[in-house]
Amino acid sequence: MISVGLFYKGMKNPIEIVQYVADDNAYQPRNVGNASLYGAEFELRQNLEIIASELKQFYFNTNLTYTISEININDAEFLSKTYGARDGQTISRKREMAGQAPYIINGGLSWMSKAKRLEAGMYYNVQGATLQFVGYANRADIISVPFHSLNFSASGKFGYKNRMNIGVQVSNLLNDKRESIFRSYQAQQQYFQRLAPGTSVSVKFSYSL
Repeated sequence: MISVGLFYKGMKNPIEIVQYVADDNAYQPRNVGNASLYGAEFELRQNLEIIASELKQFYFNTNLTYTISEININDAEFLSKTYGARDGQTISRKREMAGQAPYIINGGLSWMSKAKRLEAGMYYNVQGATLQFVGYANRADIISVPFHSLNFSASGKFGYKNRMNIGVQVSNLLNDKRESIFRSYQAQQQYFQRLAPGTSVSVKFSYSL
């Protein structure tokens, strides 16, 4: 299965999370100017038997999304950033939307037994750097750094009428970190938040009546 799509969305006064100027480390939802986003999406699902008959039980899938978002900032944000601008910095009336990743990549390789009682897969996901919190006045924008998520899962059915199921999942195989940074004109990168979730392993068992 191959799918290609184009999309467009216009929004009136969307809500974003912005920094509260009067109080450090405080945030509030606020209506901002009109916004639009558009882009393209590609999806592929394919049995690997087309490569070799021995790969008949393997499946590959991927989903790629590229998005351009644009918001017309309101007067309050524009003036606050203009007053707090550094030498040589130009403040635009437009910027990307908060919470909207410029790209998303998903991919997976899975296997299923002939009897469909056993299955396993490796799955990958990443999103592009995204505006997380909007900066006001002298507050810098906060950007989430791409997190490379690679996970493995496997499960099997057994017992009377395959009523028992056991599954294993290993998350964050790359041991990546979740990071957010301050983005400011000609300023050195500084961390806003840096978390190390580590690699986790979980096992579950279920029984169907």
